[in-house]
Amino acid sequence: MMTVKDAIKNRFSVRAFTDQKVPKDVISNIINLAKCAPSGVNSQPWKVYVLLDEKKELLSKDVINLFDNGQTEENEYLIYPKDRPDWYKERQRAVGYGLYKALGIERDDIAGRLNQIKQNFNFFGAPVGMFITVDRSVGPNGWGHVGHFIQNICLAAIEEGMGTCLQEAWAEFPETVKKHIKHSDDEIVWCGISLGYPDLNHPVNKFRTGRESLEVFTEFL
Repeated sequence: MMTVKDAIKNRFSVRAFTDQKVPKDVISNIINLAKCAPSGVNSQPWKVYVLLDEKKELLSKDVINLFDNGQTEENEYLIYPKDRPDWYKERQRAVGYGLYKALGIERDDIAGRLNQIKQNFNFFGAPVGMFITVDRSVGPNGWGHVGHFIQNICLAAIEEGMGTCLQEAWAEFPETVKKHIKHSDDEIVWCGISLGYPDLNHPVNKFRTGRESLEVFTEFL
């Protein structure tokens, strides 16, 4: 039987999916479970947009066309810090090197790297694409509450035999995303989520990120 502990330990960012369809009722069950996340004064400052089939493909086509032409749009929030401390840069580099190594992409293979980045906008082949928005009225505290909700989606998916990938890359194209999902002006697109059944034979899904030891980030006082 799957435990919460198992789900937390086994979660990873899936970057290759099978083409197996996900029933709509299963997607609904995952979101219904995720909404149990805590939020200050029960504000629940999140919304979810689920794209399937043609709707998903049309968005991917538009954004990939922009990407191929070197175009991006103005971000609505800072995805990564402008001034990154050494510890941040070291962890970021480790993820990049490890991911490309798993895929057999050399450091000087610019085309290969760009092609892998582009897979974000195809939801890595997942049959389900989601977008999570945050209400503009909330501050950093509220964004944290939406993070609880997103984590619940990831864990609930595992119980259903599926996987997810959280994709802040979509924040590079807020105007085009809005054109397709038609969210209100009161919302900011935080991230996309790829949802589906992992292709466990794909080498990219063998890659795992490391975690720091407890002593690095914890103090008992």
